[in-house]
Amino acid sequence: MQTKKGFTLLEVLIVVVIAVSVMAFSVPAYKKTQDRNRFMAAQGVLMDLGSGLRSLRADLNFNYPTEAKLVQASWQTLTMTQDADITSTNANAALFARKYMSPIPFDYANSYKGYHYYLCPEKTASSTGCCQSNSDVVACMYDSEYASRATKGQYYGAVYLTDGTVQRVSK
Repeated sequence: MQTKKGFTLLEVLIVVVIAVSVMAFSVPAYKKTQDRNRFMAAQGVLMDLGSGLRSLRADLNFNYPTEAKLVQASWQTLTMTQDADITSTNANAALFARKYMSPIPFDYANSYKGYHYYLCPEKTASSTGCCQSNSDVVACMYDSEYASRATKGQYYGAVYLTDGTVQRVSK
């Protein structure tokens, strides 16, 4: 008796159905993990900005910024000429920018990992950006590409508070 080598059509279809099922379950989980990792990286930058601003206020009793300020660039491109423009009135803000904003590797204009960052004022509550009209918010971030994200709302943004804690903000 001679046996045939190879697979039957039914066996091949079963393997294909199993492979498609595994992919159907793994792709959404992968997207969610990507969003969470992007959020965690962005939250690390928020913590650096918030703790730096908190230190500046505590150590130097310096009220910076006076209104909500969008972090627009990493300022890695400052030249010696621009450094020469530092005066006694803007020295603390310039020091903060050099120390805490320079290391942020912005992906494109005003954004890191799809998040926008704001430095929030200490004395006056502001509704600009994500500061939430709350004087306890030191710095905040929100997802600038919220509408196109796979896991909407879960990793929308976060705020860094005066007590040093970070709270997630969902939308």
